[in-house]
Amino acid sequence: MKALTLVAPFALAGAVLAASVAVAPSANAQNCSHTVGAVLSLTGSYGAFGVPISRAAQLGVEQVNEARANVGVGCVIKYDVRDSQTQPSVAVDAAQKLIDIDGVTSIVGPISSGITGPLLTSVTVDKGVVMIVTASTSSTFTQMSREGKTKGLFFRTLPADSLQAVATAKMAHDAGFRKVAIIHLNNDWGKNNQSEFINAFKALGGDIANVVSFNPDQPSYRSEVNKAMEGNPDALYLLSQPQDGAKQMRDWIGFGGPKGFVFPQGMNDPAFVGVVGEEAIQNGWFISPASPKTPSFQTVNADIQACCDLTIDGGPGRTSGYDSGALLALANVAADIKGIEATGANLAKLVREITGPQGEVVHAGVKGFEAAIKLLQQGKDIAYVGVTGPIQFDKYGDVSGAFSAQQYRDGAFKEMKSISLEDVNKVIGMVQGR
Repeated sequence: MKALTLVAPFALAGAVLAASVAVAPSANAQNCSHTVGAVLSLTGSYGAFGVPISRAAQLGVEQVNEARANVGVGCVIKYDVRDSQTQPSVAVDAAQKLIDIDGVTSIVGPISSGITGPLLTSVTVDKGVVMIVTASTSSTFTQMSREGKTKGLFFRTLPADSLQAVATAKMAHDAGFRKVAIIHLNNDWGKNNQSEFINAFKALGGDIANVVSFNPDQPSYRSEVNKAMEGNPDALYLLSQPQDGAKQMRDWIGFGGPKGFVFPQGMNDPAFVGVVGEEAIQNGWFISPASPKTPSFQTVNADIQACCDLTIDGGPGRTSGYDSGALLALANVAADIKGIEATGANLAKLVREITGPQGEVVHAGVKGFEAAIKLLQQGKDIAYVGVTGPIQFDKYGDVSGAFSAQQYRDGAFKEMKSISLEDVNKVIGMVQGR
């Protein structure tokens, strides 16, 4: 698969994009380099997300490399992204080439859980490559980690569905919905998310109407919509992505379905609202991991606007994408400072070390990374607080955090309510009978 240079943050839908970006070495750089690879959906059903997510990850790598060069330590850090086309087989082939041909030992991972699964089981774990995914939330990967199948080489910078679907159920119940129909993508993410949602929603006292799965890229979803409308639901939980979701919304509204909607992370995309229409989703609720306005957030948001005409929280996966790229790049610099080989296993260990919880707090951006690298040179511990906030991986590679219940108002997604981790854990306790 040939890697093309990503020259613009916005691309025409359906255009084939890929990026292979190398940051020029400084005069102080050694004659060596590391590559942070990425396998992301730059085209296909998640292409609208993948391009800005990749640009955010690229910026994280670039800024670590610039900071490294300014301090005068370590090898040049490069970023090389390959297009999965939102197809598992293409993703597996792309990852194999990154690893076998280009020698990559760290990868910014996919948006879709349906692609992350094959990469873990067929490529990255067997080849000893560490992967930090940007938007794959299936709880299957947590279970794989529990069973030792990821060998400590899997991380994600956003909460899993074991938390996120529960937060969505609470959001739906708090919005006043009591009988929800579900249309979900027929893949690992859709199946696990709807299951977690159902358990939580019922524990809160809600009821579920029909649950209908769908396969992607159909011209119409009339059959699925009609089946989901049976049972007199008062709202629809649409576990989809914008491309198919717009078609499903068209059919749901056309057949007179109730106008209460619940959407997972990934649907909070202005492009989706642009197609469906703001009026149609006046009673629509969107879940998203909360984005704490840390110094990292403020710095990176300004930087990505200046370089790329993007906002870091203007679409799903951008904040987690930046942190994924930055963490892998910073782990490579840490390996150089320690004088150890940048293998996947070593980088995974270093990812845990540079995220604390012990150590001096450091933030994103070139100046923040310069401070982090200088502390590492001094043999000190650091705790990176990223764009997504403090990043503390549990033993399975998962993170926890608060969530934002949003509605679309006056041209933007606005937080209407915060759902804390304590709120989520309380519902989990109800599910488990505690």
